[in-house]
Amino acid sequence: MIYELNHVGGRIQDLDASLAFYDDLGAAVVDRLFMQSSRVHRIHLQLATGLVELLHHEQPDAEAAYGLNHVGFMTDDLDSDYARLIGLGYGEISSPRVAGSGQGRLAFLSDPNGVRVELLQRSEEFRVAPITSGPVQQLAHVGVPAADRAAAAEFYGTYLGMEQVDADTFRIGPDAIKLLPSATAPVLGLATAEPRPNAVDPDGNQLVFLAAS
Repeated sequence: MIYELNHVGGRIQDLDASLAFYDDLGAAVVDRLFMQSSRVHRIHLQLATGLVELLHHEQPDAEAAYGLNHVGFMTDDLDSDYARLIGLGYGEISSPRVAGSGQGRLAFLSDPNGVRVELLQRSEEFRVAPITSGPVQQLAHVGVPAADRAAAAEFYGTYLGMEQVDADTFRIGPDAIKLLPSATAPVLGLATAEPRPNAVDPDGNQLVFLAAS
């Protein structure tokens, strides 16, 4: 069963620049490791209530695309959930395997609009108590591209078991997915106590600031 929206993540160009940017928003590094086989630094930042995964490859790649590119969900039965979703016709990207970090197992598939969805089964818990010392009070949602809104709603609501909060928002645990028909990549929706202009991070990811409730 899928039980948690664990993180949103992607590849970054400049590790120091990304860490500095999110530090200014009050984010804290809650997990950091170096994967020797792929020469990749993996960092989980907790931004208020949610996790952002940064992947920094030591070897430059002129062909690489940078920015947020997937959403990760926790499951207590990776093989069963993966087989069920593939059986429903969702696109296979990589079948269940041991994670490069050695921390559990993972698989990737595609949602109806081409968003990469990671399924994770592991025992480690990186999330800590909400961090509200900075300007961001809550990671309100992860916005995902959804040109076909109806198909996305069926995927996240019916087949991933998320609770539908409103026409475009689906929640599981403390975190939410928001369907964005005009988006081309994941967007971070961040709630702040004070009004703040929208921004982009060093890799061009969009950050939309909302009034904290």
